[in-house]
Amino acid sequence: MEQKSNLEILQDFAKRTGRKIFFKEEQYPLSSYRKIPRYKRTVYIPNNAEETSYFVLYGDPYATIGEHTFFCGVYFNIELPGKTRINFRSKNIVDKLNPFLSTRSLKTENKSFDSKVVTSGNDIGLIHRHFSNLQLQELIKNTLKADPLLIFSVNEANLDFVPNLKEKSHLGLVNPTQWILDDSAIEQWFKTIESVRGIMMKKGVVLENA
Repeated sequence: MEQKSNLEILQDFAKRTGRKIFFKEEQYPLSSYRKIPRYKRTVYIPNNAEETSYFVLYGDPYATIGEHTFFCGVYFNIELPGKTRINFRSKNIVDKLNPFLSTRSLKTENKSFDSKVVTSGNDIGLIHRHFSNLQLQELIKNTLKADPLLIFSVNEANLDFVPNLKEKSHLGLVNPTQWILDDSAIEQWFKTIESVRGIMMKKGVVLENA
């Protein structure tokens, strides 16, 4: 039996779970020195009929330098300025061994959280204001502990190919290096990000109909 493509796997997932799927595939022109076809692919799957969050996948072997080439994640709209950049990642052995990295990490004033999570961004005031909730911090910390390859990210990717995220601020739970196609992992991501969204709705950072 011929192995299914990533897109076919995602289409099957959407069909099994009663969700819609939207995708676009663009082939780069072949050249005299490059005979293997290369594609830019974008995919998004709304979580529900209200489209409160989206599973988003992006792949472009010729992405602009400094941008992620392949990534996937679950995102939702958030009411923060478009210039906001925030990143939460799991603290690793390099961070623990290099004190200079530790001093560059932003502090949330929660020692338990800061000991496990590296926080970076361009507005420490927004981080203190909107990400200091203990329930939210525990959710972020435990999610990153379960899978250290993941990050929580605000406005670090261009998601304009998703109409309801176009030119809007967004927060996502992201794998920044590869596509994840496992049903249970995707469903867990949806569950986690909807929990994050629920907490932030109470703080007024998410509009109820966004």
